[in-house]
Amino acid sequence: MSVEGEKARRSALKMLDRRAYSARELVQRLVKRGHDEETSQACVRALAEAGAVDDRALGESVARAELARIPAGRALLEMKLVRRGIDRALAGEIVREALSARAADEDAEDVARRHLKSLAPTLGLDAVRRRLYGKLARRGFAPDVARGAVERVVDGLNTD
Repeated sequence: MSVEGEKARRSALKMLDRRAYSARELVQRLVKRGHDEETSQACVRALAEAGAVDDRALGESVARAELARIPAGRALLEMKLVRRGIDRALAGEIVREALSARAADEDAEDVARRHLKSLAPTLGLDAVRRRLYGKLARRGFAPDVARGAVERVVDGLNTD
């Protein structure tokens, strides 16, 4: 390995000691630190082959952490993974796997119920529906999932 390659490798390992990075994030950070693009890519490829950089493991970890924090829909989770430098196709696969173990309907309903508590009691039902639907849409839930969850939560208000 060249002297430049070794410097890039040491720099990458220091960064990886602090937190996990996707391959793309690591290349970008190495370039930002003054290493040339080709050397940075070669370094990250070697680290990936050695198992030090694993986009799938990082994506699964991020998806699990997000779902444990506040339930989210497919679109939001994919966007967060892509922002972390994970390939869109891989991000989609990871999110599908993460969500397959969970029921999106139940997650959306849970988010809607939690958000309902923060809404003013003087709001009309139409305003409540709009705000809950907006919250679920921003959390990345599919329109039909959000609509169903809002209706179930609002119907629950009418029977309480």
